[in-house]
Amino acid sequence: YLAQVAVGRRKELTVFGNDYDTKDGTGVRDYIHVVDLAKGHAAALSEGIFGGGSGMKTNCEVYNLGSGNGISVLEMLKAMGKASGKELPYKMGTRRAGDVAACYANATKANTQLKWRCELGIDRMCADTWRWQSNNPKGYGEAAKDKSVIVFK
Repeated sequence: YLAQVAVGRRKELTVFGNDYDTKDGTGVRDYIHVVDLAKGHAAALSEGIFGGGSGMKTNCEVYNLGSGNGISVLEMLKAMGKASGKELPYKMGTRRAGDVAACYANATKANTQLKWRCELGIDRMCADTWRWQSNNPKGYGEAAKDKSVIVFK
């Protein structure tokens, strides 16, 4: 969503809530780079198929993949602005029902059993997102053909 604001596909970001008990009042989440996510999935598949002495009891285990560090919505907005070289427009909205102040992963099991951990931080994540979005402002495939909105299928 932020990348679409940066590329001009959306007018602004709505920040839902600025009165949470967090460092800047906005929600905190454990954002991770898609490459780290893919590597975590590959590590789990590799361990499940080939084994590696990790203590995996079955080839179907649950792992939390995350950095364990929360990033606020305003911090993410600032980082995407830095990556794009733009000040991104936003407005404050009210809290959404069910949203929690902070939510981030405990990836200890993935760290120890899979020897996996996040390697890429927020600045790299935003730079890579901006590079892709600015080169593909309307997305790709069928979404790129739609001139008005993003199409989800």
